[in-house]
Amino acid sequence: MEPPECPVCLQSYDGECTVPRVLSCGHTACEECLKNLPKKFPNTIRCPACTVLVKFPPQGPSALPKNIDLLRLFPSVSRITLEPGKNLKKPIEFVTRSWSDDFYTTWKDRILLHDAVSVENVESEGSDFGSSRRLCGWLKDDSRVSLLRVASFLNDDCDSLLKYSYVQRMMSCLWEMREEERDELDTIISVKQRGISKVFGLWGDLKNGVLYLVGEKLTGYSCEEFDYLDEDETSCFAVIGMQICEALLNLHKEGVITGCLSVSCVKFDEFGNAYVDLIELLEIGRIVYGIISDESSSCSKPVGALEMGMILNRLVKEGIFMSSEVLFELLKEQNMLKLNASSKYLVSYSSDVWPVCFLLLKLLLGKRFSEELIENVNGVDAKECEEQIEDLLVLYTGFTEKLSSILESKLGGKFKSIIEIIRQSCCLDSQARPVLTDLWKCYRELVMNRRLIYMIGLHKTKSQKRKEFCVVLGELCHLVVVGSRELEEEVPGMENSGGAEEGKFDIDFVERLSEGKIKSKDLRGHQDSVTSLAVGGGFLFSSSIDKNIHIWSLKEFSHVHTFKGHQERVMALIYIEGAESVCVSGDSGGGIFVWSTSFPLEEQPLRKWYEPKDWRYTGIHALAYSEDGYVYSGSGDNTIKAWSLQDGSLVCTMTGHKSVVSTLVVLNGVLYSGSWDGTVRLWSLSDHSFLTVLGEETQGIVRSILSLAVDGQTLVAAYQNGDIQIWRDDTLMKSMKIQSGAILSIAVNGKWLFTGGWDKTVSVEEFSGDEISLDCTHVGSIPGSSVITSLLYWEGKLFAGFADKTIKGNLGRLKRNLQDVTSMNYWVVRDYYRLVESVNSLEPHIQSLSDEQLKAKTAEFRERLARGESLADMQAEAFAVVREAAKRTIGMRHFDVQIIGGGVLHDGSIAEMKTGEGKTLVSTLAAYLNALTGEGVHVVTVNDYLAQRDAEWMGRVHRFLGLSVGLIQRGMKAEERKFNYSCDITYTNNSELGFDYLRDNLTSNSEQLVMRWPKPFHFAIVDEVDSVLIDEGRNPLLISGEANENAARYPVAAKVAELLVKDIHYKVELKENSVELTEEGISLAEMALDTGDLWDENDPWARFVMNALKAKEFYKRDVQYIVRNGKALIINELTGRVEEKRRWSEGVHQAVEAKEGLEIQADSIVVAQITYQSLFKLYPKLSGMTGTAKTEEKEFLKMFQIPVIEVPTNLSNIRIDLPIQAFATARGKWEYVRREVEDMFGQGRPVLVGTTSVENSEYLSALLKEWGIPHNVLNARPKYAAREADFIAQAGRKYAITISTNMAGRGTDIILGGNPKMLAREIIEDSILSYLTSEVLADDVDDSELSQKVLSKIKVGPSSLALLARASLMAKYVGKSESKSWTRKKAKSVVTESLEKSQTMDPMELQNLVNEQSEMYPLGPAIALAYLSVLQDCEAHCLHEGSEVKRLGGLHVIGTSLHESRRIDNQLRGRAGRQGDPGSTRFMVSLQDEMFQKFNFDTEWAVRLISKITNDEDLPIEGDTIVKQLLALQINAEKYFFGIRKSLVEFDEVLEVQRKHVYDLRQLLLTGDNESCSQHIFQYMQAVVDEIVVGNSDPQKHPRYWSLAKLLKEFMAISGNLLDESFSGITEGTMLQSLENLHETSSIDMEDFYLPHLPKPPNAFRGIRRKNSSLRRWLDICSDDLTGSGRYRTSINLLRKFLGDYLIASYLNVVQESGFDDGYVKEIERAVLLKTLDCFWRDHLVNMNKLSSAVNVRSFAHRNPLEEYKIDGCRFFISMLSATRRLTIESILQYWSSPMESQELFVS
Repeated sequence: MEPPECPVCLQSYDGECTVPRVLSCGHTACEECLKNLPKKFPNTIRCPACTVLVKFPPQGPSALPKNIDLLRLFPSVSRITLEPGKNLKKPIEFVTRSWSDDFYTTWKDRILLHDAVSVENVESEGSDFGSSRRLCGWLKDDSRVSLLRVASFLNDDCDSLLKYSYVQRMMSCLWEMREEERDELDTIISVKQRGISKVFGLWGDLKNGVLYLVGEKLTGYSCEEFDYLDEDETSCFAVIGMQICEALLNLHKEGVITGCLSVSCVKFDEFGNAYVDLIELLEIGRIVYGIISDESSSCSKPVGALEMGMILNRLVKEGIFMSSEVLFELLKEQNMLKLNASSKYLVSYSSDVWPVCFLLLKLLLGKRFSEELIENVNGVDAKECEEQIEDLLVLYTGFTEKLSSILESKLGGKFKSIIEIIRQSCCLDSQARPVLTDLWKCYRELVMNRRLIYMIGLHKTKSQKRKEFCVVLGELCHLVVVGSRELEEEVPGMENSGGAEEGKFDIDFVERLSEGKIKSKDLRGHQDSVTSLAVGGGFLFSSSIDKNIHIWSLKEFSHVHTFKGHQERVMALIYIEGAESVCVSGDSGGGIFVWSTSFPLEEQPLRKWYEPKDWRYTGIHALAYSEDGYVYSGSGDNTIKAWSLQDGSLVCTMTGHKSVVSTLVVLNGVLYSGSWDGTVRLWSLSDHSFLTVLGEETQGIVRSILSLAVDGQTLVAAYQNGDIQIWRDDTLMKSMKIQSGAILSIAVNGKWLFTGGWDKTVSVEEFSGDEISLDCTHVGSIPGSSVITSLLYWEGKLFAGFADKTIKGNLGRLKRNLQDVTSMNYWVVRDYYRLVESVNSLEPHIQSLSDEQLKAKTAEFRERLARGESLADMQAEAFAVVREAAKRTIGMRHFDVQIIGGGVLHDGSIAEMKTGEGKTLVSTLAAYLNALTGEGVHVVTVNDYLAQRDAEWMGRVHRFLGLSVGLIQRGMKAEERKFNYSCDITYTNNSELGFDYLRDNLTSNSEQLVMRWPKPFHFAIVDEVDSVLIDEGRNPLLISGEANENAARYPVAAKVAELLVKDIHYKVELKENSVELTEEGISLAEMALDTGDLWDENDPWARFVMNALKAKEFYKRDVQYIVRNGKALIINELTGRVEEKRRWSEGVHQAVEAKEGLEIQADSIVVAQITYQSLFKLYPKLSGMTGTAKTEEKEFLKMFQIPVIEVPTNLSNIRIDLPIQAFATARGKWEYVRREVEDMFGQGRPVLVGTTSVENSEYLSALLKEWGIPHNVLNARPKYAAREADFIAQAGRKYAITISTNMAGRGTDIILGGNPKMLAREIIEDSILSYLTSEVLADDVDDSELSQKVLSKIKVGPSSLALLARASLMAKYVGKSESKSWTRKKAKSVVTESLEKSQTMDPMELQNLVNEQSEMYPLGPAIALAYLSVLQDCEAHCLHEGSEVKRLGGLHVIGTSLHESRRIDNQLRGRAGRQGDPGSTRFMVSLQDEMFQKFNFDTEWAVRLISKITNDEDLPIEGDTIVKQLLALQINAEKYFFGIRKSLVEFDEVLEVQRKHVYDLRQLLLTGDNESCSQHIFQYMQAVVDEIVVGNSDPQKHPRYWSLAKLLKEFMAISGNLLDESFSGITEGTMLQSLENLHETSSIDMEDFYLPHLPKPPNAFRGIRRKNSSLRRWLDICSDDLTGSGRYRTSINLLRKFLGDYLIASYLNVVQESGFDDGYVKEIERAVLLKTLDCFWRDHLVNMNKLSSAVNVRSFAHRNPLEEYKIDGCRFFISMLSATRRLTIESILQYWSSPMESQELFVS
């Protein structure tokens, strides 16, 4: 074969000089040729093979992947020396597979899943052959089925270590059956005809080892119940007969002959249609075979007349009717007839006519028929029939004659045809009988007119595709008793049963698997989990977490030696065979040790070296070796390093992975590396260059690769979630799930794949297929008792390393569940413990520092940053400083897990910390560290209350360390905001931050900017990040202007909406929040509004009517909004709080106001808008905290590329989450909620009831009041919201019942026993405030009903009472001196300041202040002292009461409805069980809840199910079926809203680019110098001139064909009066003559350029700066592509240059002549630029919002709305910029032409 060659230079590839590189089109060329190919466009070349334009990397061809397939052909690469015992495969068949792939393909789809059938019990009706009777059961969809035993197989309780898979055992069972049996089964299962009961397939009972045939069990009436039909029911008889004939004719089409029938074979469905039951037919055949077998064993042969009579008698009693020829065939099989007997009677399709007639006669005549038949059989004289057995059939002849008389008397003369055909059907000769079609016609005559019979296509027996067989004579009916087969050979079990115990190391090897025999041997010696295995030199090497390497003999499997020396866990191990065979090991500390394997074995390594590391480094994870003498290590720093085996020197470092390199494999000159980032990268071993990457998936979805295996051209990757992916020749062939948990190790040998992991089993899979397709079949599994951590296949033996059930962490204090260990989160958190160790080691030193020394650390850190150190270098020390500062200022020390949380935040990730774990304190770590740079840190909360609380509380820590702390609150002035944003750390809420950003981009001068421009964003910590970025993600931030022209239409539309009736005049779509008018609704609305068209552009009413209907249906009072002080205020559906400044857009809010009869506020138009997603993407570094983000991790990764790290809890969570209870009605749900509250109240447990709306909370409150249960209500109403802090402080107290909307869900902790600080504050305020202010808090809450009624009173000690009395006395004198003129807010601020003093000052200092200022009424110190004393009393009380509450079970949380996200439900659950406290939760939902209605849940089905289960709609159920349905609906809701957020982000990304361009331009104009404004004016002037010239010229045509007149007109129009004098005489001809002369000119002086015959520009370009500006514009004109190519391109460019220079020079000239100073001129320029830009940007936003709604309609034309939005949005934006430039130039030139007439430009 000729070697492949480059298509350009035709040189053969050699891998060194001519290196093949793959282009994106798939073709290959060498590096040198690719370098020299022409590049017509940037970063683009044309493929030399297919001539397609493809991308070309700017780094050159070396960045392209190499062609691996061609590299394998190179001798230098493919030459691999096979070492003894290495790379050699010992072929072994693990399972004897006698069947072919075709056999497997044929039968696999006919085997039902192992859990598809649930068995009921043995049927009682029928024969005595109980062992063969059918079983009944159900399928998963609750369908009834019958089960017929057909075979048996090996039971699962055999001693073989290999447990075969369900399908494997079924296949083996089928293969062992005889071919005749399989053919009959195939025929039966394949029958899919009308009138025949369904046969679903085969199912194996693993418990009993029986294979069943599963068929449909009809639930209708049996024929046995129709004992007798009277004369008036003959038509019913005819229909039944006709349907049975049709069913048998359909069986004949499939080649099936029944041979006999029984009454039980025919069933009726619920519609009265008759069916033939195939399963029952097989059972009847077995009964017949059993009867004849019994008689054969008890009578003489051949059979005589007496015996024949007994057989017939038994058949008749069983209700079985069999044709004579079938009976003879059965007797012949039992040697009961002479061989030559009955040969003239052949079994054929006519054999079914006899039993059909007898069956229908049984139906028609009832018991009389059976009695007559038995009497006729018993009356035959046996002696007359002794000579010939055929003569026995004379009894049939006699009975036939008797039968005719019975039928005539029964049916009468009009049914002679029926009587005659029945007589013929009883003929002994089957060939003389009529066919089934004739019988069907006769029955049809009884139902239809004879004339119609011949219009119907009759059944005809077609030629058969299958070989015909008779069911009764078939092999399946001979299986009378099917039991478990005895095993031919005993299967030995494991020599040592069980898996690996703690510290043990199990190794299983395979022997004679084909015979089902597996032997195993345990090797024990390690003290901890095994991590890696290697084989070589006759030894087995095993490494372990216990830091040792054990060596075992492969002959006796005995322990030989132990290598000791590692100081960290040994994670990887390889054996290298050569002149000096060695073993190489790598540990988690970065150490690589080389051990000699020559005797005598040494305990010390030959050599060792270490990788560089810091606290974030995670050591060696994988090792590999190449024949070039290099050892490759996969490391925790995301790199692969190549080391020289000889001296340990670092040869090269290969980068590219984004996470830990977990596994390495070398084969055929290629290094395969797998990583936690979910990708496999391939590297060339010849030059260590990157070849390609496999497994790159959608951004945001990461599946960690834990193990790789390569065999030939097959590469298998095992993933953390139990999946495997199989590549062949670097093409993905298969992706499938093998195990339910992480796969930690895999091994491949030929077509066999072994996987092991946290499932504690070794799964055995088999590869099959060809080069195009590949299949992987599960063969079986080898169970173990612990996690399988490593697998190694060698020479027919499989070695497995096992782990403990638990793994101890690095600190020896934490234990992790198995699932935690196998998750990526566990390993990430484990790395953060290195940071914890560093912080803890620094703590003693930091504790020894004085306050001044501790404060000086901030200046020291900043100096180190200035010297070039990074934040990572000082992270541990900075965290230790913050921990100590917090302990000294607020008395709180960061737990170790909080240090982890701080590290997660600093790394730009989301820290998921459970409720009560101290997220607020965690934020101080990352905030302080990042504030050291001086660029500002924003701590973002969800409301003003939390921002103020955190700024005051945590701000004390930062201020102590010398940092400035700012706070942004609603209502602050611009100066205050500017000061607070300039602080090192700023606390704010998300809405204020967003609106400040938008307002800064609407200001007209730089003095009004409040944020840190030009870089307002540096680092943000978002508290409750899921609420901000996901829950609020559907609502963009808008700043609106007013438009008043339509205010009067809203009340009219509201009246029209009242007239319209739902489902008659309009349809409602709850899920989409949309309404649609019907034709009747449109007519009624047009009539009521007296308009001819609702959508008339001149009189538009449609929008107002639709909004009125939305307000009527979707916006409910006390749910979506409340009415307060004549205003409709929005209730945030997620937080339950009122948002006073928020209004619904697009006229919805005005429609709500009209519905409520309120004053209509002005309609709004969008001035500025941004989504929270776009806002927070502006931060270079973003982090967040929440208690519930893991369920949305994929969304965070996809939208923001931010991972979610689950931080472990400080104490274990012992909360009990009770099952969800589902109710059919809301009435039942609320009644059970009331009962549960009453029950908990009786126990004394505190209860928090979560509701979804104000309406629901008040409904439940009224219900509890009726039953006299005291409680608190917390919702958006002012009377409740004002006492939110008080209610939450007491929600954990004994007997406390709190009903709350989502207000109690975020930012506050419910402490069992009560919050002592809040309670102490309440006592102080109750004692002090009444003396300081006369203002009374407006509170209309009925205190007699509140929970305080039953709460235990706090006992305040005598000393506290004395201090309170002194503070009250001082407050009284201060109040008198101030005449109680203070507002309540000011009085509370005085109390707050006093409480802060109590936390920052020593009690002795406070006492001294009281004594020193006794004559001046020292109110503050007195209150502080009283607070400290009362706080001690409250802490003692709360501690005691908290212990009682814990003993009772803790806080009980009741959820009254499922939210649209599981995360919101988890937030409510998280209120209970904080910090290791006990607690419980229960969710109660009804099918009348809004979510089920909104998402079209089939509530009627669920109501019927609940009613059927409970017999009462008001009773709950907790079954898995209904709960799974509810949770599935919730997941669908999550997906739906994720789609909305995703769509919003995708659409906003288009606007985001445009917004950034506009806002960057605004800030440049605002903050730039004066010269920048002038340069923008000049650029605008030149751009406008360019548009005019290019739009009216053609470079390929002579100027005489240009639109010169239009060009002059447009040019004069933009200049106003500025050019009237100079250009007044210029005509089209003058311009043409000038251009013609210009075209003939050979040279031009660009410094003094002007066009001939045209005015010369004013001499305004004086000075180097202006000349350079003119020259730069000319160079830009020459280099751009606006003009296009053509003969007159230069003329057009010169014209652009001339007109642009003339316009700019004229402008400069008139400005200079005006006499104004430069400052004034620049302000005019800035004002015009900003005003026009803002005007057009505002209009552009309106257009883009309209466009986003309009493009959805284009989807009906199969066009992508997003792509349409991008295209049209880009076009709109370009038009907007063009219009902005033109209006700016027109306005500025108009101003300077007539300044006094243009002052309106600057009126704001």
